Amino acid sequence: MRKLRLLLLVFFLVVFVIFMATNIHEYLTSDYTAPVIAADTDVLHVSVSANEADLLVGMSASDNLDGDVSDSLVVVSQSKFIAPNTRHINYAAFDGNNNVGTYSRDVVYTDYHPPRFVLSEPLRFVAGNTSYDYLRSLRAMDVLDGDISSQIKITYGDFNTASDSVSVQKIILQVTNSAGDTVALELNASFEDFESFSKVSPALTDYIIYVQKGEKPNLRAYLDGIWTAGNHRKFSDLDFDPDTDISIIDNRVNYGVPGVYTVTYRLSKGIANGGGGVTRTDFGTTTLYVVVEDAS
Repeated sequence: MRKLRLLLLVFFLVVFVIFMATNIHEYLTSDYTAPVIAADTDVLHVSVSANEADLLVGMSASDNLDGDVSDSLVVVSQSKFIAPNTRHINYAAFDGNNNVGTYSRDVVYTDYHPPRFVLSEPLRFVAGNTSYDYLRSLRAMDVLDGDISSQIKITYGDFNTASDSVSVQKIILQVTNSAGDTVALELNASFEDFESFSKVSPALTDYIIYVQKGEKPNLRAYLDGIWTAGNHRKFSDLDFDPDTDISIIDNRVNYGVPGVYTVTYRLSKGIANGGGGVTRTDFGTTTLYVVVEDAS
């Protein structure tokens, strides 16, 4: 019996020694060191169209066992803006034992501008029609995220009487992109009786435009025919001449000061009267919103 106990003790001692030796060997030969990431600059300047390869420019990663592991570098996340046009980019690199090295640096966009609204039709509706949809002709575009129209939020103001046939409601549009940049724009929606709604007026290619401070656009370039009761017609279809029958009023726009302004396009036609003169008949007007942006 005593001999058996001694044999068991020796067996357990051998097992313990083997176990400890195996663990010590595994500890000594295992790799717990993460790759080291380096960058030739901690502030990278890129275009808003930069892809992941562009964001990795100037970066490298090395590992104590695997050597150069720069091919494993990836962009992990991007912060919201921490300063104008600037965000943090977080990177990671991996070695053969799945150790992860991390790094972060700032990225500055050289050609960024805030999200912009697009309005393809005038905000004119028939009064009493409860099925109007502001978003039908409204979009929001962003240089980082593309179409972010689904993010548009609308705040509705009160109705105010503009005339016997027209009421106006202020609406405030707001949208935020993935970088946390929020913009807002106030517009007027017009609700008209059918006679006013059917009145012919200038049609435009765009009803909101963005210009840089100090830049005066060619406002006639936005003329696109005649708008009547929600339909577009060519000038020639209705015997109008855009050069002589459209006047543009932009005297309240200060192109040198950032802000939101309105330009009025007025449609009128000269008709010969019996006395050999010409009498001008006024038709409808159209509003163009001009957003003057601060040059970045």
